[in-house]
Amino acid sequence: MNKKKKILVAPLNWGLGHATRCIPIIRQLELKGCEVIIGAEGNALQLLRHEFPQLSFIEFPGLKIKYPRNGALLLHFALRLPLLFRTVKKENQLIRKLVREHQIDGIISDNRYGVFHKEKPSVIITHQLFIESPIFKKTLQIIIQKMVLKFDECWVPDVKSDNNLSGELSHKRTVPSKIKYVGLLSRFLPSKKPLVLKRKLLVLLSGPEPQRTILEEKLKEQLLELHYSTLIVRGVVEKKQKRNQISKEVEVVNYLKSEQLRKEILESELVVCRSGYSSLMDLVTLAKKALLIPTPGQTEQEYLALSLGKKGMFAWVSQEELVLKEDVERAIQMDTVAFQLEETKQDFLEDFLQKC
Repeated sequence: MNKKKKILVAPLNWGLGHATRCIPIIRQLELKGCEVIIGAEGNALQLLRHEFPQLSFIEFPGLKIKYPRNGALLLHFALRLPLLFRTVKKENQLIRKLVREHQIDGIISDNRYGVFHKEKPSVIITHQLFIESPIFKKTLQIIIQKMVLKFDECWVPDVKSDNNLSGELSHKRTVPSKIKYVGLLSRFLPSKKPLVLKRKLLVLLSGPEPQRTILEEKLKEQLLELHYSTLIVRGVVEKKQKRNQISKEVEVVNYLKSEQLRKEILESELVVCRSGYSSLMDLVTLAKKALLIPTPGQTEQEYLALSLGKKGMFAWVSQEELVLKEDVERAIQMDTVAFQLEETKQDFLEDFLQKC
C-alpha cells in the first residue's frame, strides 16, 4: 500500500485572506489522499481549525506586525525589515525541525518566506511578485525575488492572460520559469442560481489591528444613523460563534464558517469589505457587487481598489472619505460584476505531489 504523503500547509496570519485561500488547496489535498498538517497561528489557525477539525495542527509563530493608526505603513515596515529577516531565519529553522519530526514530504507556504526546505518540494503562494510602492520599490523587488527563488515553485492565484485580477502586482514584467499561474483560489463554489435577497448590506471586516477596529467603529457609527438591514462579520475568530443585535436593523457576528458566509454573501444586496486579494477572488467567484475600502497605507489594497474600479468592476472609497449612505447607493447602481476568467487547468497540484 502506498504511504500517504504528508503535506504541510502554512499560511501567513496577516488578516484571514492567506488562510481562506488555502482552503481549496487543503480540500484538494485531502481528496488526493494526502495527510495534511496545518502550521499557523492566531486567527488563521483558529479559522482553519473550524474548517478542518479532523486535521493535525502545529502552532507556527510568525512575524507580528501591528499596523500604524496613521496609515504610514511603508515606513513602518521599512523600519522593521531586520525583524522580517530574523523571522524568516527562525521559520526556516523550525521547518527543518518539523520535517524531521513529522516526516513531511512537501511544503506549501502562503506568503511565509522562511517556510521552505532544501530537500523537500516547497511552494510559495503569492500574488505580489511586484510591489506597488512609492518608495524603496527596487529594493523591495530585489528582496522579494531573492526570497521567491528559494522555493521550487511559486503559485500565483490568478490567470496568466491580460484579462486578469491582480494586474501589475503579478503581470508587470517577465517572470521566472518557476512561476505558475494557478487560477483564482476561492473557498467558495460559484452560485448556480441567485438566492432570494434578505438584507441590504453584508459587512466583512478583516486585517491586522488597529485598522480593523477603526473601520468597524466607523461603520457602526454610520449604520446606526441609517436604516439598512445589515449583518456585520467582525472577522474575529473565537472558540464560539457569537451573535448580537446592536439595533433593529444591524446584527453582528464574530465569524462565520465558509458555507455560512457563502450563503450570507449571496443573500445580501451589497458586500462592504477591504480590497484584500482573497476577498476579491471570493467576490468575483460569486459575481457579487461590493463597496471596497482599502486599508489605509496598504499600497497593494489601494492599487487593487483603483485598478478594479477603473475596470468598472467595483465601487471603492477611502476609509477617511467614507460616507456610507452615498457610497452604498453608488456601489449598488453599478452593474453586477461580470468578470469571466479563462479556466486554469488544475494540474499544478498533481505536478507538485509527484515531486513529493
